[in-house]
Amino acid sequence: MSNTLSKYLNILTYVMIGLTAIFVAMFYLGGDLPDQPYQTPVYTDVLIQWAKALFFVCAGLSLLFPIIQLISNPKGAIKGLAGLVVLGLIILLAYLMSDGTLLDLPGYTGVDNNPASLQFADTVLYTMYILGVGTVLSILVTEVLRKFR
Repeated sequence: MSNTLSKYLNILTYVMIGLTAIFVAMFYLGGDLPDQPYQTPVYTDVLIQWAKALFFVCAGLSLLFPIIQLISNPKGAIKGLAGLVVLGLIILLAYLMSDGTLLDLPGYTGVDNNPASLQFADTVLYTMYILGVGTVLSILVTEVLRKFR
């Protein structure tokens, strides 16, 4: 990355952090709306809209930069695609491990106790467990290998 681009990105990072700090301060220090059954900060909507904007910018850049990288370095794209295939296999394994059996919840009358919702929740949880254990194991293996070098 060029030095000029790096400088601009650092400035942009500080501006974004500063704006976020301002919005958070407004949220916590801006007072509450009157006549509300619960404590409701005045600037809740501003903070939520800022969080949405940051999310969409990050999502867009997360899609844009890999496409640029794919175009500029096609050979390096194979590693990225291999990572996506491994992640897909982990999610498939988690889905196969998940269970959609209805839960016996006395007094619950909601609509979320259905096989599709339960299987989705299980898939997300198992995926998180697998990735978490994989992360811890990779850290341990890396540290052990570093001791022997």
